[in-house]
Amino acid sequence: MPQSGEHQGAAAVDKTPDSLRKVTTAAVVGTVVEWFDFVLFGAMAALVFGRLFFPSQDPAAGTLAALATYGSGFLVRPLGSIVFGHIGDRYGRKKALTLSLLLMGVATFSIGLLPTYQSAGVLATVLLVVARLVQGFAVGGEYGGAVLLVVERSDVADRRGFYGAWLSSASPLAYILVTATMASVSALVPPAEFDTWGWRIPFLVTAVMVLIGLYIRASLSESELFKEAQGKSAERTETLPILELLKSSRSAILSAVGMSLFSHSGYYVVAVYGLAYAKAESGLDETLLLVLMMIAAVVYFASIMIGGYLSDRVGRKAPMSVGTVGFGLWIFAVYPLVDQGTALSVGAAFSVCYVFLGLVYGPLSVWLAELFDTKVRYTGVSFGYTVAAIVGGGVVPSLAASLVERTGSTVGVSALILVAAVLALITMAFTKRSKA
Repeated sequence: MPQSGEHQGAAAVDKTPDSLRKVTTAAVVGTVVEWFDFVLFGAMAALVFGRLFFPSQDPAAGTLAALATYGSGFLVRPLGSIVFGHIGDRYGRKKALTLSLLLMGVATFSIGLLPTYQSAGVLATVLLVVARLVQGFAVGGEYGGAVLLVVERSDVADRRGFYGAWLSSASPLAYILVTATMASVSALVPPAEFDTWGWRIPFLVTAVMVLIGLYIRASLSESELFKEAQGKSAERTETLPILELLKSSRSAILSAVGMSLFSHSGYYVVAVYGLAYAKAESGLDETLLLVLMMIAAVVYFASIMIGGYLSDRVGRKAPMSVGTVGFGLWIFAVYPLVDQGTALSVGAAFSVCYVFLGLVYGPLSVWLAELFDTKVRYTGVSFGYTVAAIVGGGVVPSLAASLVERTGSTVGVSALILVAAVLALITMAFTKRSKA
């Protein structure tokens, strides 16, 4: 496994607080918009897509089919990471991120215009799957590029973890926006009308959000570190970034996949499957449930920022290890607490999950970026992160639903996450790194 000394640090010329704040704000806003679009599909899949696009006599089967469609987006994320990684490593991080955000916006807006199964039959289902695949392709190029916009400009000495954590925080910020939007629509629109047209509102409003994100990102410039690497690349025979990555950074890819597999599995088994399970088993009102998830997401945001801050003080491994162990054990208490059916038990179950998971995600973006050289960093971070997402995000929620459906118990789901946690600990143990 690679040592951090093997690769150049993600230092940059732009080290002033004002410059960092401007770049971080621009990167985070665009990423929040893109993740809002992506997370929104998952929430709708857990709550309503089963009955709108996958009608079945068994509601559980419809939800399972909707979650499988949600998972299909993860299958094309590595392809998106390769394409946008190539653009980002060769032509600029800004160009790749702009195209990624625009494509995500078009796909998400189109979902809000789709007919349902009742009016268009199987065509509606096919169109939903196609839109989800486009979403997955687009988001495959987002995370890596947004991370690099920040960490390639951050102060190597003591602030990269904190500023990098802002990129990881885009996920809970997007989740807060999604749950707040859905809770508002659910409270204002009668249930019958929500299934008819109310569910479309969050998808359609993304058009405005995407335009805002594109406008903000238009003010960004490439980092000096990327410009230097691009100049050196022009002096030698060009090699595709993905080929160069596979040739020179195989151990780094394994490290990225091993750690990202746990982070994805932990997040999606709570944010997607956990929401579906709570809706079916807790007996809580849907609006209240969304509010509880929103509160948990606020906790998640705070924990991510704490994790990033601590990683600048004690190294990346310490907070990530504590979070991994804590989450791997706490997950066994989550579903029994949800089964109790009180707002306190459900809120505590998910909030504590996010305390531990935030300690992992806070340092994760910088931990991944520090694995790769500048010339393949966009491709490396994006590819490793999205390959792990196929299993952690695409398979785990559906597998969790299937395990509970077949066994009638959530122990198998918790054991699955524990295995991923052990793998993450092994990955960290064999990836020798320093704060640098």
